[in-house]
Amino acid sequence: MLQSLGMSGTAESVYLQMLRDRDAGPDRIADALGIDEAQVHDALDELSRLMLVEDSWAGDDGLRPVSPEVGLAALLAREQADVARRNQEIEEGRVALARLVSELQNVRKGPDVEVLETAAEARDRLATLTEQCTQDLCTFVPTRATSSRALESSRALSETLLERGVRMRTVYLESIRNDQPTWDHATWLRNNGAEVRLAATVPVRLQIIDQDHAMVPLTDTESGSGAVVMTSPGVVAALMALFTQTWRSATPLGADRRHDDDGLSVQEHELLRLWAKGATDEAAGRRLGVSLRTVRRLSSGLMERLDACSRFQAGALALECGWLDPADLS
Repeated sequence: MLQSLGMSGTAESVYLQMLRDRDAGPDRIADALGIDEAQVHDALDELSRLMLVEDSWAGDDGLRPVSPEVGLAALLAREQADVARRNQEIEEGRVALARLVSELQNVRKGPDVEVLETAAEARDRLATLTEQCTQDLCTFVPTRATSSRALESSRALSETLLERGVRMRTVYLESIRNDQPTWDHATWLRNNGAEVRLAATVPVRLQIIDQDHAMVPLTDTESGSGAVVMTSPGVVAALMALFTQTWRSATPLGADRRHDDDGLSVQEHELLRLWAKGATDEAAGRRLGVSLRTVRRLSSGLMERLDACSRFQAGALALECGWLDPADLS
């Protein structure tokens, strides 16, 4: 229940037991939960780091639980601040990556850069790289729907990699919920050992193979695009950092849809952020990977809640009432 706030299952159980039995020591907590006392001490260390326990008022060496109203509210506030910071880092990374891809369009030779002019060349090179993958494969999928043919070929290769013990992590758009074949494929990946998460927006199509090869589209439009394969350690490390930031703020597939304290879903929050930056409904739909009809459905609910007359006014009002932070617009 509290694992989405960064708390382990054992720490959550210990915290709840301390709330039920405020006089219990580690030995009694261990007996009540049927775990080792050492696990209780590890959980108490974790709860201390999360500021959910404090020194006992009795003056002994014991600990007492901080009330949920205070402790969990503070924990949630810190988590929200971390999410806001990570979202800003992701946006900065996306802009930097877009510039990098733009600069690479004119590059044709180099020991660390391989330019693939056509989509067919890009597909063949990606197939070769993934077949050679031995450790991990990290992927961004910034589109809502994937063709059945692409899903079938991807599934066969994914099955081989998973059987080989490769760690596969993929971030899809939240909007794949609206495309059954893509949703089914993502679910199949998760059920067969891959790790899958969802994000309101995904910076760019990206594959990182064994953290030594990274592939991005040759153009930002992607349609019929070739690709650029980079092996420079610095560039690959930067792209890996972008992936990690996005991964940490994304929601695991199968988890309940996250809403913040204002009741906003991740898609609604991102839509408000895009409005505040002046994006049109069409541009917002492309970033979210949803149809114009879906954007307008989300828009209608948000504008009614904010009592706004325009998209831009809704973004401004969201800033005024605290639904958005100025950092969201960086």
